[in-house]
Amino acid sequence: MRRFIKLLKCERMKARGLWIFTSALVLSGIFLCWFLFTGQVTEDTIRLGWYMNLYQLPLVNAIFLPLMSMVVASRLCGAEHRGHMLKALCAMEKKAAVYDAKLVYGLAVVILCDIIIWAVIIAYGFIIGYKGPFPAKLYALTIIFTLVPTAVIYIFQHTLSLVFRNQAAAFFSGVIGEFAGIFSLFLPNIPILRKMLIWGWYGALQLVGLYGWNKETRFQYAYFETMPIDGLFLAAVFFSGAAIYAVGKYVFVKKEV
Repeated sequence: MRRFIKLLKCERMKARGLWIFTSALVLSGIFLCWFLFTGQVTEDTIRLGWYMNLYQLPLVNAIFLPLMSMVVASRLCGAEHRGHMLKALCAMEKKAAVYDAKLVYGLAVVILCDIIIWAVIIAYGFIIGYKGPFPAKLYALTIIFTLVPTAVIYIFQHTLSLVFRNQAAAFFSGVIGEFAGIFSLFLPNIPILRKMLIWGWYGALQLVGLYGWNKETRFQYAYFETMPIDGLFLAAVFFSGAAIYAVGKYVFVKKEV
C-alpha cells in the first residue's frame, strides 16, 4: 500500500509540468459557459430550471466528459511513451501497479472536475432563483449516474493511451465512440443503441423526461417527469465497467512496453 501511495505521489509530481488538472479545468469552464450562458434566462427557465438541467445535461455530458477523459488520459500516459519512460518505469515497478496508479490519479482529476461542474450548476440555480424545492435526491442520483459512465469511459481511454504509443490511435478511437454516443441520444426510439455504447450511457441513465413541448407553445404546457431506474441495465453497467477494467489491465500487463 505504501508503495502504491508513492506511485500516486510520483504521478502527481509528473503531472505538474503537464498541466493536466489545468487542462481539465479549462474544459470544465468551457462546459459551464456553454451550458449556463448560451441561452437567455426566461420565465420558463426560472420555473422549470431544476428539472430542465437534469433533462439537458446528458447531451452536454456526452460531448465534454469523454473529451476530458481523452485529454487527461492522453497527456498522463503519453508522457511515459516519450523516451521509453514507460519501459523504465515498468522495470522498477509491477506493470499492474503502474496501470492502477496512473488510472487512479487520472480518474480522480476527471471526477473532481465533474463534481466542480455540478457544484457550479447547482449554485447557479440558487443564485438566479429557480422556482420550486431543490430535488436533492434526484440530483444526487443523476450525479452518480454521470460519474459512473465517465469512469468507465476514462478506463477505456486510459487503457488505449497506455497500450498505444501513438496517442492519435487512442484519441481517434475515443472521438468515434463519442460521436456514436451523441448520435444515439438523438434516437430515443432506439434505446438499445445508447445502452450498447458506453458513450451513450449518459442518456440511457437519464432520470428526467420532457413532455408537452412543441414548436408553437414551446414550454408553456411542458412538464417534466421522473423515469424509473432500470435496475437490470444499471447492474450491466457496473459489470461492463469491471470487465473493461479487467481486460484493459490484462492487455497492458501482457503487452511488451
